[in-house]
Amino acid sequence: MRINNKASRYLEATAQQYVSAEKPVYSVSPAVEVKYVWRDNRPTEEVSGYQLSFVQEGLPVFKVKFEDEPILPKFLSKVSFDQLTALEVRSNVYFKSSGLKEVK
Repeated sequence: MRINNKASRYLEATAQQYVSAEKPVYSVSPAVEVKYVWRDNRPTEEVSGYQLSFVQEGLPVFKVKFEDEPILPKFLSKVSFDQLTALEVRSNVYFKSSGLKEVK
């Protein structure tokens, strides 16, 4: 039997199940990680996006992908996301956002 209750696209509702809007999110990335398109099991020069790591109380470190290169926030600074979405694939959750802001 197969259970097909997972959406196969990025949704804000899925992100809200994992990342609480009530608790602060902190940046833990020392640098912006560039993600490349892979073809024939090899990376190309084509950039597919950028990734940063974050942490929230009660969660392990999680990575968020951005289409445009984000400005790297200071280490352990509070941040907020613009349209944080998530996708569940098997037992993994992948996050994506259109941007982020440092919160004071």
